[in-house]
Amino acid sequence: MKKIIKLKSSLGIIAFSLLMIFVVACSDDILDQNNNNATSTANFGTSVDQVKSAINGAFHPITGTFFWGRIIHTGALLRSDEFNVFPFGSNTAMSTFLGNPGDRWATEPWQELYKSIARCNNIIINTSEEGIPDTTTRENLVGQAYFLRAFDYWYLVNLYGNVPLVIELPDLDNLLVKQASQEAVWNQIISDLEMAETMLPPSWTGDDLGRPTSGAATALKGKSYLYMKQFGPAATALSSLIGRYSLLPATQFSHNFSATNENNSESVFELQFLGQDTFVWGSDIPGTGSMGNFHIDYAPPAKSPDKGHVVNPWLKDLFESNNDIVRRNETLVYDYPGATGYGGLSFNEDFVTPRLDDDNNPITPDAQIAIDAGVEPIFSKKYSGMDIGARGDVDFLGTNVGNNWRVIRYADVLLMLAEALNEDGMTSQAIQYVDMVRDRANLSLIADTNPGINQADMAKAIIDERAMELAGEGHRFFDLVRWGLADDYLGASSLHGAHPKSLSGGIFQTGKHELIWIPNSERDSNPELGQNPGYN
Repeated sequence: MKKIIKLKSSLGIIAFSLLMIFVVACSDDILDQNNNNATSTANFGTSVDQVKSAINGAFHPITGTFFWGRIIHTGALLRSDEFNVFPFGSNTAMSTFLGNPGDRWATEPWQELYKSIARCNNIIINTSEEGIPDTTTRENLVGQAYFLRAFDYWYLVNLYGNVPLVIELPDLDNLLVKQASQEAVWNQIISDLEMAETMLPPSWTGDDLGRPTSGAATALKGKSYLYMKQFGPAATALSSLIGRYSLLPATQFSHNFSATNENNSESVFELQFLGQDTFVWGSDIPGTGSMGNFHIDYAPPAKSPDKGHVVNPWLKDLFESNNDIVRRNETLVYDYPGATGYGGLSFNEDFVTPRLDDDNNPITPDAQIAIDAGVEPIFSKKYSGMDIGARGDVDFLGTNVGNNWRVIRYADVLLMLAEALNEDGMTSQAIQYVDMVRDRANLSLIADTNPGINQADMAKAIIDERAMELAGEGHRFFDLVRWGLADDYLGASSLHGAHPKSLSGGIFQTGKHELIWIPNSERDSNPELGQNPGYN
């Protein structure tokens, strides 16, 4: 599906929705471009190529810089207790629990998600049997729109809480849409995913490899039920995926987040990225928007233009207490034996030894930056660009970073299934699925060391296993919130001891920081929108 991103970039925006919000950079050349692939609403849905182009256009806001390409990481995902973020003004206000309406990074995800939803709505409503008579072809196309709309609303409800639920084309006489309850949004997510399950194929081939599948819809449905605390339906959905995917061997664990072996047997759903030669910030126009600017947020402090972060020592300690070398070595970089950074350099060469910039000015090494700040020099490896080459080979804005982001992996499915079973009182049945993940990491198995494990201890084991398996992949903060543990680890008295946000002094507040704020610009244009608690 890497070629789909090329299509997405070259076909650009599909101008078929009156709700589209065009965000462009300041180049006059860009502003003057014509979109030769624009599709009018009058004739939409009359050809396969047209609808396929529209689907690519619906994905574009999601992979663009203003959502998964960067901004969701900068603000929302770095709220996790994994990351101690170096403060960098308004850029890091949200990720350090110091942000309020008026600060950055709440507006862009809202707008990009609703832009994608508007395009999905048009596909769902206007793709007809008359335009595309072949049922399988038509459903394979429309099913992607159902999946993507569910994906969009999944992030809206988990980021913002009560949000407008828009599943029709815009009513120009009634554009001030009220917020729906979270329950209503969750129900729509389940409904859309059930439609996607029946319409999507189990796999794609050729240039379509990487498009959402029926398995991806089932996985997201199971995950949604888990978040809704409907553990029986979650287990039913997730268990149906057993055997449809497989874990990569330990020697290929890094392939789950590198640019190598994308869309592999462990991948259930991943967002497709391609490094670009030309950087245009956050544009939804031809030729831009699919680069991995998230590199800025996972690169070490001397490499990141936003000063970056260190990883908190509790995660290092968890890996070491479990003797988890396989996953540690591909997740973290610090002074363990054999640790390597950019270009395969040793930890000492890449993170400790002073170097000069292109103008022969000294650069403070990453390790020294951390030590001077009073924190351990532990750095992220996943999605940092270290798999691409030397530091100089990786554009400082991540323009040439093209790693697909694995949103749902089979390992995640196994751990979610184990959690659903355990929460539903079937602890003994949950053991095998945790052990499948541990076995890949060459760790001892619960079935051997503690076969009679009780429900509470299994819950703790799953929490730890998710931390080691999925660290740095965008799950942890949402996990802490749904488990009711965010205050325990990010509040004033963190169970970690040293506070995970010590560099900024930010503190998680229960009843406020589970969600981010509703953007002021949206509330100004729509008085029907209320603000989330604590942000008034």
